[in-house]
Amino acid sequence: MDLDFSISPSLPLDVQDKLNSLIQDYKDENLTVKGYQTKRKRLLDRYKDVQLNYPARTPTNIDRKHTIHIPGRNQSLSSTLRERSIGRFSPNASINNLISLDNFSIISPTKSRYNYYNNVTTPQSMYNVTTNSSIFNTPTRPSAAHKRASSIQLSLPSHDVSNDSSNYLPMIPLLPRNTEKQISSVSASPNNPLPSSLLPILRGRFEHNEGQTAIIALGLKGKETYITWDKLYLKAEKVAHELKKSKLYKMDKLLLWYNKEEVIDFTVALLGCFIAGMIAVPISFETYSLQEIVEIIKQTNCKCILISNECYKQLDNLHSTTHNTTIKLNRNEMFKNITFLKTDDLGTYSKAKKQVPTFDISNIAYIEFTRTPLGRLSGVVMKHNILMDQFNSLSDILDSKKMPFWKKSHIRKPYDKKIPLTLATKEKTSKFVIMNILDPTRSTGLIFGVLFNIFSGNLLITVDERLLQKPAGYEYLIDKYRADILLNDQLQLKQNVINYLENPIPMSERKKHKMNFNCVKVCLTSCNTVDTDVTDMVIHKWLKNLGCTDALLCYSPILTLIDFGGIFISTRDQLGGLDNFPIHNSSLKLQDDIYVNKDKLKANTIEASLTAMVNSTQSFNDYIRLESFGYPIPNTTLCVVNPDDATLVPDLCVGEIWLSSNNLINEFYQMDKVNDFVFKAKLNYSKMFSFVNEGSKTNITNSIDRLETIYNVCPPNTQFLRTKLMGFIHNGKIYILSLIEDMFLQNKLIRLPNWSHTSDISKALKSSSQNSVNSSTHGSETLKTTSSSDSSNIGSSENCLLPKYKGKRIVETHYLQQITETLVRTVNTVSDVSAFELNHYKDEHFLILVVESSLAKVSNSASLNAETSVLAVTNKQKEVLEKKMNELTDQICRILWIFHKIQPMCIAVVGRGSLPRRYCSLELANSTVEKKFINSELDSKYVKFQFDNIILDFIPHSGYYNESIFSEHLSKLRRSYIEEKNVFEQKETDSLTKWQTSGIDYRETAYDIRAPQKKMSDFGSILKILEWRVQSLPNESAFTDGGNTASSNSSNNENNIHKNVSWKSFDLIVAAFIKKIVGSKTPLFAGDKVVIMCDNSVEYVAMVMACFYCNLIVIPLKPISEKKPDEDLKFLSEIVKGYKVKRIFVDGKLNNLLSNHNVISKIFKQYKHFFPKVTSFTKLKKKSGIHIGIFKSTLKQRHSYKVGTNVNTAPSVIWVDSDRDVVKNIHVTMNQESFLNICKVLKETLQLKTTTPIFSLDSHTSGLGFLLSCFIGIYVGTATNLFSISNVMNDPKDFLIAVQNMSVTDLYFRLDTFHKIIYKASSVFENDPKLPRQKSSGKSKHSMKSNLSPNLFRNVKNIMISFIGRPSFLSVENLLARYNKVTISPRQINFVYQHHFNPIVSLRSYLDIPPIDMYLDPVSLREGIIKEVDPTSSKVYNALRLQDSGVVPVCTDVTIVNPETLMPCLEGEIGEIWCCSEANVFDYSIFNPTGKSKKDPFITEQFQSKFNKECENGLTYLRTGDLGFIRNIESTNIEGNFISLNLLYVLGSINETIEILGLTHFVSDLEKTVKSTHKAISNCLIAKAGGLLVCLIQTRPGMSEKYGNLTALVVSELMNNHGVVLDMVSFVKNSNISNRLAKYDNWNVNRSFIVKDWFNQDIDIETQFAVNYGENISMYLLSDFEKND
Repeated sequence: MDLDFSISPSLPLDVQDKLNSLIQDYKDENLTVKGYQTKRKRLLDRYKDVQLNYPARTPTNIDRKHTIHIPGRNQSLSSTLRERSIGRFSPNASINNLISLDNFSIISPTKSRYNYYNNVTTPQSMYNVTTNSSIFNTPTRPSAAHKRASSIQLSLPSHDVSNDSSNYLPMIPLLPRNTEKQISSVSASPNNPLPSSLLPILRGRFEHNEGQTAIIALGLKGKETYITWDKLYLKAEKVAHELKKSKLYKMDKLLLWYNKEEVIDFTVALLGCFIAGMIAVPISFETYSLQEIVEIIKQTNCKCILISNECYKQLDNLHSTTHNTTIKLNRNEMFKNITFLKTDDLGTYSKAKKQVPTFDISNIAYIEFTRTPLGRLSGVVMKHNILMDQFNSLSDILDSKKMPFWKKSHIRKPYDKKIPLTLATKEKTSKFVIMNILDPTRSTGLIFGVLFNIFSGNLLITVDERLLQKPAGYEYLIDKYRADILLNDQLQLKQNVINYLENPIPMSERKKHKMNFNCVKVCLTSCNTVDTDVTDMVIHKWLKNLGCTDALLCYSPILTLIDFGGIFISTRDQLGGLDNFPIHNSSLKLQDDIYVNKDKLKANTIEASLTAMVNSTQSFNDYIRLESFGYPIPNTTLCVVNPDDATLVPDLCVGEIWLSSNNLINEFYQMDKVNDFVFKAKLNYSKMFSFVNEGSKTNITNSIDRLETIYNVCPPNTQFLRTKLMGFIHNGKIYILSLIEDMFLQNKLIRLPNWSHTSDISKALKSSSQNSVNSSTHGSETLKTTSSSDSSNIGSSENCLLPKYKGKRIVETHYLQQITETLVRTVNTVSDVSAFELNHYKDEHFLILVVESSLAKVSNSASLNAETSVLAVTNKQKEVLEKKMNELTDQICRILWIFHKIQPMCIAVVGRGSLPRRYCSLELANSTVEKKFINSELDSKYVKFQFDNIILDFIPHSGYYNESIFSEHLSKLRRSYIEEKNVFEQKETDSLTKWQTSGIDYRETAYDIRAPQKKMSDFGSILKILEWRVQSLPNESAFTDGGNTASSNSSNNENNIHKNVSWKSFDLIVAAFIKKIVGSKTPLFAGDKVVIMCDNSVEYVAMVMACFYCNLIVIPLKPISEKKPDEDLKFLSEIVKGYKVKRIFVDGKLNNLLSNHNVISKIFKQYKHFFPKVTSFTKLKKKSGIHIGIFKSTLKQRHSYKVGTNVNTAPSVIWVDSDRDVVKNIHVTMNQESFLNICKVLKETLQLKTTTPIFSLDSHTSGLGFLLSCFIGIYVGTATNLFSISNVMNDPKDFLIAVQNMSVTDLYFRLDTFHKIIYKASSVFENDPKLPRQKSSGKSKHSMKSNLSPNLFRNVKNIMISFIGRPSFLSVENLLARYNKVTISPRQINFVYQHHFNPIVSLRSYLDIPPIDMYLDPVSLREGIIKEVDPTSSKVYNALRLQDSGVVPVCTDVTIVNPETLMPCLEGEIGEIWCCSEANVFDYSIFNPTGKSKKDPFITEQFQSKFNKECENGLTYLRTGDLGFIRNIESTNIEGNFISLNLLYVLGSINETIEILGLTHFVSDLEKTVKSTHKAISNCLIAKAGGLLVCLIQTRPGMSEKYGNLTALVVSELMNNHGVVLDMVSFVKNSNISNRLAKYDNWNVNRSFIVKDWFNQDIDIETQFAVNYGENISMYLLSDFEKND
């Protein structure tokens, strides 16, 4: 059943894109037939419904029939195929010509509009911060399957109907030729039919040519190995006999494992498979990797391998580079069930001499696995009838070339009779000597070497390619064996000829023996494109010089299809039958080479010139010489087709060559869908008739008549083979330009007077109007005028039309072979070139050039004795090499501009011979190179970029690139735009001035749950509340330590574990600690600072409270880490010195580490002189008679503040956040009043109850974690469960069981802790699903269950995960998906937005709605505008997904404010988050390790910020320094209630943004893109310094050779996703990671430290790459462009 893949050009662009994506999904096997049909019908029906409601498109819409899609490609080539010069500048071009340019020839960028809602058409606005780019304003989403697909998507319009006078006149296909006569006396005829296979011919050779040599194989040292016809046949019969004895059946697949030099054994095995009726599959390690061979075995289900002794030894001693060992591959699991049959010593089958054979052959001869352009295997099914037709065609063509001086007759010798050797028959029986230097075991070398020799009955000589490397080696062999026919590869022959010319035969050798090529009759050269330089060199400098009689006719390029098994489709012949072939230029009828206009060729139009051929030296700049292969082989229909819409191109236009014949390859093995596309292609007549109807009505009859003629001679059901060759037909001859994968597009570049480049036509017109010159200067591409009058015409009368062309560009086609020929010819060190477009930029066509050069490898220098000298030489070599590389790339850029007028975006230089080659060819596999580039697999240490020349005028930038988006000027424009939009959308008047504010829910006080009349505000401090709890609830549970008591008490040096501590018992513990402080021999006084370092425990809380009673200022610090004790102890010493700490309190665990740990104790001794007395409070015992009350008088006497000091406002705690470098020295000061305010906010916001316990695990030394450990339980009057993070990480079972069995509703984690907890929980279920039963205490209220359930978090309603800045919701989503054994609903996860000066700015807790996703247009966001987009739209790509951070808590007001103008922001724009809250911290200090702490005026002002006087509201705000916005949503919660919420969305910190050309970017987004570029990137950092955007990258070891490739990928991804061009990329030396950067576990939170070390050159850089020249240069050039405008 034929599926409908047609796409109507009248459909809207988005519908066409969706249909294209749907078709690609089906071809990629992502959709079934039914699924494809259903989705297609649904899509088209939906479009019809829309059409009923909306008017038809206006004529200004682009006609998408010009955009075509090739499978596996994803960019558009836009060019014109009309014969006249349209769409480019020429001496006769005027502005009127340019007006008629096709839609597909010029691409016009669109300006971005800022629509807050997509379905509203916004008005024109004075707000002009628009991105001048054709890409980034309207990004489109690529297919998921092709996000990293190959680069080019061709668009070759089949016709040109933009002008009313033009008509679509398709080319008439070249029909099969009827040759005038049968050249060969033994050719197929009714009386002499062609055998169905080679086997009857082989039997005939055996019977009638016994003893005559069939094949001679020349080994490495020139040793001859030969076989006669009788031996060849009998050995093949022996192989067939052995196969028939085994348990194999007809059509079974057999692997033939032979090396190239084992051609005779291979031929015997292959013919044996033919005789046995089995299908051969040639393989070897010389052609395939082990992985590919295994894949072939699996595909073919092979059970037997025919192999030589040498290859079997290779299997038995395969070396593993990974483990440096020898592998016995034949004993491997994959090969142990496969039978190996060694054919070297099988001998002959003598019984076959007398038996009359009856050959029962299969239809298939063999299957040859070639590689697709992307390197995948595809099995070419070679059938016997195809081979026989190929042999017959080649023999007829060779016989047609016979010249009178040939002493030998027909190429094909009789096989069915023996001709006696007489003088009369000598000419007929004389054999041709065929010398083959191709691989004889596959492709063209197998077909036209080994098998054609059997067909023709001549002598084949196969040459080991290593023999050709000797001086004059090939020439010597040709002369020695008097070869008649040479079979070569074009690049192989080129290298041989170059070697001969560079190392000619010495004079002494010439005197001994004169080399003579008069024996050579035909030189068949296999290729896809003809290199005219090679042709001239071979003919004039090689064949003629060495005595070839008729070198011009002797040399014959042969067009072979390597990807289709090596068959040929064209070569030069004298068969005739050309009556129906078109003659485009009778003057060039006999010419095989023509001169084509270069500019028109770029527009895919062919204009051949006889004058240019006569004056070839003068026409070099304007014309290119192309050489034909000749006519198509007989019995073949040929068309030149638009490869995307399957329509015939007009005459003399470029397209894909399609062939139709019954004797061509028609199948890939087990690739049915690919077979339908490649081998069963059909012409699209409906599309072609529609083209005719769209054309001019005056000459429509001619078009219809021609199309009907084509319809009759080539019916619609005719099936064609897509050759993947791009070419054209001229005078009936085939001219090939390149493979589809080897062509690319480029915007036509214009060099302006300031030597910068642009592809904007308007700039060229402007330049032309200002400069009345006769021709362009300095080889530039400015408009050329024939006279001053022409120039003035453009400059004056039509200058008013220039705005119409602003931003428009012309796209041209270029071919890799032409680029390669130019560079190899002009640059000595360049040997080969690969070129392709980046797949990101459809309109920009950014070109990547990968060059093979001898400079890429440093030459070995003389050995030196001293290591320092060697290092110095190495550095000097690097400098010299870099200089040479710069000169090389500069030269390449100059040459490409001079000859082709193109400029690559990036040039990568690799070593000679390092790029992958096509299957069975020396040509580069361009698509495979591109694939390796995309995967960062190219060994390129040197790359060069030139963004300034390519994209500067189209790079995303603000119209005001010198201003910040928050400047007063742009803010006014933005506000005017938003207000205008609101009026246009008919919003209420009040909405025009609506601020983004959260509103405030103020609670004056909180009430105790047990005593509802008790105001918590009546208490002056947390100590008063604690005393009240002890008095009113003495026996209720207050605190408990989590963890296993039995295991924790195993050591006397470990911490005490307190279970179910009542308020009264807690009073006793605090009193014991107070007694220790009061009774200390080293007295402490009020206001002294003390450090508490211990795990989260009851004793930790008690010690904090004891210090409060003594009016000591507590500095809680995390315990010393065993991983980095040196760094932690150094930091502790700085804290002690800076704050003049009087005492350090530690628990038993830390005291044990400091005293007894092998490493930590030694380091501690080094710093001990810095430290005051260290007191361990673990061993202190509580006594029943000692309580807090008895110390009241003592504390009042010894530890009270001075008179007049307010105890409640005096500092109590200093929070130190050592995890984030930005705030590491900004310490928060808290007093009792601040603590009570935050506790009130938390209690009222979370509605905390006395029946639900508090769980404290994370961050117990600062912020929200400190409050949960020490304050919330006391304030609310509920039990607090304290867990040590280190203990939980070692054994999480106790914590998990407690969460599961206790009625805890609120949990607080940081993201990394939550990750570890979920990982540990998942590991428990994987490794130990049933935990051992625990003995529960009879006194315990909760009976612990013995087993954990996957739904252990079922009771927890509020899992709070804190974020500083934008929440990492993707990490949370991935975490839940990865560890799905633990059941957690996304509704349970609630983000908490924290700030250094406010631990709870906003939160999602108990909102009863899932997180609200927003997808923002990234371009608008960079300009400060909130533009929401539809993520399901095919036109949306790279939208920024955000999730809200919830609503503000009680007693809090958040407003979005412009950070520069201090004006509140309107809805639809971003601004700084300002917070007015009772949860704000009390104070701060700038820590100074060497002196007194101080304050910073800017931060102080940050605490006391107010709005601009124009909108002052009387409130004082805390400036968070974070950017974000507030959005009001109306929704229905779980209970069905309608709610309205002002949700806060956080974008990130202002100090982590960078401004580039007036646009604001968040470095977190940039760094995320860099990390996603390649899996080898482990860390990265992007910063802006001195106008340069720089990137520091850390990779896994082993990537140093690929740094250049990796740099290009990083630059490309940032440009694609963000419109940002890096200026420099640096790579950290891997050896340096272990020392300098080792202390930075997380680069994101240590950004400033790393940047400081980097800029101070404290980080060893292995290599760095300069990419661009910085923002300042860009601004200068942009301003220069604006002056020209």
